[in-house]
Amino acid sequence: MSKTEHAADDRHLHRLVLFSDAVFAIAITLLAIEIHPPEHWHGVADLFGQMGHKLWAYAVSFAVIGVYWISHRRIFARLRAANGVLDVLNLAVLGLIGMLPLATELLWEHASGEATLVYVGLVAAIGVALSAVWGYAAFAGELAGPVHRGEALFTLARTAIAPGLMCGLILFSLNHAWGLIPLAAAIAAFVAGGRFMRRRAAGAAETTEEAAA
Repeated sequence: MSKTEHAADDRHLHRLVLFSDAVFAIAITLLAIEIHPPEHWHGVADLFGQMGHKLWAYAVSFAVIGVYWISHRRIFARLRAANGVLDVLNLAVLGLIGMLPLATELLWEHASGEATLVYVGLVAAIGVALSAVWGYAAFAGELAGPVHRGEALFTLARTAIAPGLMCGLILFSLNHAWGLIPLAAAIAAFVAGGRFMRRRAAGAAETTEEAAA
């Protein structure tokens, strides 16, 4: 690859990341803009009592967007180039992220099982879309730097499954305290799995270096 082509790839990837960050920032801002105080309230306790469901929904959505931004940043930090297919897949992720303020409003306006199902479904869909970005970049598109295959597959599975599962368990635990048990177990499993795969990747890298020496 020539220096000109390398510079073009860097600009492409850089602009893709900047555009993505802007969408994440706008989505988080819209979450707060959509929160309006009640027309009539008496004292701080009454104010928070009336707005409690909105603030909980805001906190959950803020955390969801924050987690997805971190995951998106980590994925794109491992890429060395971008192309048109990656652009389209990334736009699908951003389009779903942009729907979160609407889903959050649905969650607090219609506190029902159906609204929760729609919300968790959207969160899960974002995870699947983001995993498609990583899957294409790491495997089909070969846009990522050197990565251990096992670690790449674990990242793919974690990105697709963890956010929707965690969001569902968090919303469930708000009404059922014992839901914190499977939530803690899921977090521990994903953390332990990530550490295990990183150790395997480091071990494979050391073996390769020793063989080359």
